Amino acid sequence: MVNEEKLRIMTQIALDETKRHKTEIKEGGYYKLDYIRAHIISVVWNLTLAYVLILFLIALYNADYIFVNVASLEYDRLGFIVLGIYVGILVLGILFSYFHFKKEYAKNLFILKGYYTNLKKLDEFYTQNQNKEETGDDTIIGV
Repeated sequence: MVNEEKLRIMTQIALDETKRHKTEIKEGGYYKLDYIRAHIISVVWNLTLAYVLILFLIALYNADYIFVNVASLEYDRLGFIVLGIYVGILVLGILFSYFHFKKEYAKNLFILKGYYTNLKKLDEFYTQNQNKEETGDDTIIGV
């Protein structure tokens, strides 16, 4: 006999695992600080790469001026400006990322609460059925 409650719970779990909350379940195993730290490292890497590419494009655009004035450029001032802008962008990116991924982690925990509740219900269902089978007749047939 098919238990409709068990079938409903199993269907809900299967939908959550395959379609609805696939990424949340995958990322749900992290501790909060590990989750935030991993995403911040990714943001720092992406910001650095984007900044270097933008600097390269700016240098290509102004290549004529750079080659003509290579001896008269103030490299210490230019380096200070470039580094200052990079540090400013990095600090803003890290702060924004920290608060964004902290909020996203809390949202994922809220979403996964229902998923874990369904898993607990299914475990209780199987535990109840296992207890019913253990209290049954212990006679061995077919020996």
